[in-house]
Amino acid sequence: MSINSGRGTENRPLIRVHLTGQLRDLTHGAAQVEVDSAEDLRGMVAELDSKYPGIGQRILDDQEKIRPHVNVFVNSENSRELQREKTKLKDKDIVHILPAVSGG
Repeated sequence: MSINSGRGTENRPLIRVHLTGQLRDLTHGAAQVEVDSAEDLRGMVAELDSKYPGIGQRILDDQEKIRPHVNVFVNSENSRELQREKTKLKDKDIVHILPAVSGG
């Protein structure tokens, strides 16, 4: 599917997901991927995990909540200030997933 298509399959939302280097090892190096059937962030992660196995466990914990060290932004708004993993998504939303970086 082309990024310029503007619509997902069967008129489902097309969401662009930007990933940091820590997650790109699971997306074969892709810095941006598309999701076309998610109603909310939890569904988006499930779709990502079906396409890129293992990415879901890096973003969500066992209770399907966003891990404390992962920041997820929807159109520049922190999901923690919205509805976290229940944040609704719509066509053309842009999501940034930013795991915390630590070191010393």
